[in-house]
Amino acid sequence: MACRGWSITAVALAALGALAACGGSATPATPTASAPVAVTPTPAAPSPTPVPSPAPTAAPVPNPEPSPEINDNDAPVDHVGAGVYYVDCNGELVPNSRNAKEVPVGCRVHLDATPKDADNVPTNPRYTPEWFFSDPGNIDVSGTNPLGPMITARRGHKQTINVWVDGVQSNSFSVTFY
Repeated sequence: MACRGWSITAVALAALGALAACGGSATPATPTASAPVAVTPTPAAPSPTPVPSPAPTAAPVPNPEPSPEINDNDAPVDHVGAGVYYVDCNGELVPNSRNAKEVPVGCRVHLDATPKDADNVPTNPRYTPEWFFSDPGNIDVSGTNPLGPMITARRGHKQTINVWVDGVQSNSFSVTFY
């Protein structure tokens, strides 16, 4: 008979009940001294630990990134300087190509506009700059920086360029594609 989880009293009562059922006396005629019996509970078989299935993880919430700005100067735009920042051909930077006037067809011209305040300090525009090209049908315009788009000529020609920032027009400059 298994005794797991039973008290000593319950075991003794069960033994007396079994003895009586077998024709014995439920009460002995003379009490006998007996040594105490230590009941060691049988350890329960460990129940299997449930294996957690992968809990779905919540997609991380992106932290808003501050918009890329020139600096923290929000003074009104007083003037704008624009020009060729650099040229790359086949992914290679053309040395000394800042303010280039002549560029091979197929090379990318990286433009740059820098709005400045009345103290000649770079400032942040309030509105999206608008670039103007004299022959837009002969170029492809790419890039995501509104102050620094890239142009690639489709054929040889001369392109005159300027930009308006917050209602202020930049200087005009030209690039001849050959």
